[in-house]
Amino acid sequence: MDSADFDTENEPQETIHSELPQNVSDNVEQDSDDDEIQMSSREVLESLQRAWINEKFAPDVLPYEEALVEMVMLQLVHMEENLASANKNDLLYIVHRMEVDRIRYIVASYLRCRLQKIETYAAHILDADAVRQSRSKRLSDAERKFATDYHESVENHFYQLVVRHMPQNHQDDERIRRVVPNVDAHVFARARKDLGEYSLGGELI
Repeated sequence: MDSADFDTENEPQETIHSELPQNVSDNVEQDSDDDEIQMSSREVLESLQRAWINEKFAPDVLPYEEALVEMVMLQLVHMEENLASANKNDLLYIVHRMEVDRIRYIVASYLRCRLQKIETYAAHILDADAVRQSRSKRLSDAERKFATDYHESVENHFYQLVVRHMPQNHQDDERIRRVVPNVDAHVFARARKDLGEYSLGGELI
């Protein structure tokens, strides 16, 4: 489930077609452990849109797409520089400005969705991430710090407000009152390529 390509019927139908300015390379590089993968600006934006949709509809937090976010933010910087010197009365300027705003919305929504999950399931996410190998961790460094600080603040607030007034044998029940994501919740999945026959729950699809 963690790596499934989640999708819904509400998925935006349009595809991001924003391009870099002409004075910027049409290709950006994404570092890999084995080699360097060349990705066009369109492919980067499509990948981020897919990550955004997956994150939005997955019950648990998914691995943070740090490389994609950084590349898109770099593209936005170049696009803003290009727009700064453009004629603001030109129709193309208006179209490109709307596209920049749309991309910014996707990035912001992606990050906001992750923060919402972290706030809801902070203790669970921190514990689960702590036992993962470094390459498999799902939070960025900034998200991990936020989750830790947020969890400590909430626990301290609960302790001062309620827990310290409870009997001693009930003061250590943090795991019992912990909120965890429902990983058995239904999701919509879409195959991105032909997989042939696939067994799902004992049934072939």
